Amino acid sequence: MDRDITKRSAPSGGQMLALSLPTWVFAGYDLARRTFLAAYLSYDLGLPIAVVGWLVILAGLAAIPAEMVVGALCDRGPGRFGPRVSWMLCGTALLVAGGVVLLCLDQTSSLLLVALALIALVVGWAICNVTHGAWALEATRDGAGRARVFGLRSLAGMLGAVAFSLIGALHTGHWSPFTVILLVVSIGAPLAHAGLILFVPDRASPPIAWHRSTLLDPVRLLFANRENRRLAALFALNGAHTAITGTAYLYLVGTALALPGWGPTGVLIQSICAAIGIGVAIAGGSRVPPARTLQAVLWINLLLAASLIALPPGRPAALILWTALFGLVSAVDFMALRLLLGERLDLAARNGDVNARAAAHYAGFHLPYNLCGALATGLLFAGYRLLRFDPATTYGAEHPYVAAQLMPALCAVLLMAASIWLVRHREKGARARSPNETPCPV
Repeated sequence: MDRDITKRSAPSGGQMLALSLPTWVFAGYDLARRTFLAAYLSYDLGLPIAVVGWLVILAGLAAIPAEMVVGALCDRGPGRFGPRVSWMLCGTALLVAGGVVLLCLDQTSSLLLVALALIALVVGWAICNVTHGAWALEATRDGAGRARVFGLRSLAGMLGAVAFSLIGALHTGHWSPFTVILLVVSIGAPLAHAGLILFVPDRASPPIAWHRSTLLDPVRLLFANRENRRLAALFALNGAHTAITGTAYLYLVGTALALPGWGPTGVLIQSICAAIGIGVAIAGGSRVPPARTLQAVLWINLLLAASLIALPPGRPAALILWTALFGLVSAVDFMALRLLLGERLDLAARNGDVNARAAAHYAGFHLPYNLCGALATGLLFAGYRLLRFDPATTYGAEHPYVAAQLMPALCAVLLMAASIWLVRHREKGARARSPNETPCPV
């Protein structure tokens, strides 16, 4: 069997399934960390909002050095099994170990143990995510084929989000939605990753010697040229928007809108609508350029953020309508960004980078996404603390509207306005740039 799948115009059906299943599992991890983690730390472990904020920031920042190291080294080895397999096995082991420890926590657990378990979980996921992303980026060099690869990955992620949201909405018993979802992830990740290793051949290790400056390859790609810098800025703004909307949602529903118990249901509806939105985006992907898709979604998100300011409390119908509309576009922007990233990888290949380092591209552009997501989460919790908003204490509802509704809505408005400005200038730059533009060699 040919070990270099980049020579194929499109992966086989079995390979497409193997490429998509890890994304289904990642959806559970992503939902647990971005949406349910803060509420779990506040409500189930009874931690004060300041501690919750630091732990959520730690979870966001821990992925960054892991992604840089894997992004730099994953393209070059190690091991007889190929450059991807060894990293995937290492990441899976860390992810499962962190998940198992988190499943055993209670209100008497040491704060240090909570932090270490979170770090292991996040670092393990980061290693797996970069490795899997590089696998998918190099699955095909064809634009339409890559749209199918990432479209099906996004669809698998949305279906996974629906499944895991359903688990969260229907769960009963002692465990919280966070722990139930984490249990399924800890079991499903090794199975999905085993399928990827078995059915999608890893490409042969490129003959490039490693050196210390290799670790900076992903960072150098971000500044290689103007188009890379603009795309990196869009990833950064998208990471901040995703972090704020995901983390604030359960606090918004339970406190500001006075609808306790509707949070998991809202997350489920959002996931269902996100799957529908991704399906529509895949169907139109061959006709609509990703930059146009991204610009349309950004305008919709801007309007939704502005309307969130006026969302009335105690009205579940209004909440569900807003959630459904938000869900329809909640994943399309990230899909469009990854397609634009694929275009940058193709440009690197056309301009002499025969290896077109997929892992370095994937990790490099996800670096600002994760970094700004963590920083935005920190600012969100700093605002909560400043306004004395703390769901774990008796004064948690002192400023529910300002803290849990108005503040995240205004942040989302500003982030979308900045993103729209960047996309418009990126299109002008794309029309004006020289066809011979080359990325900075790394």
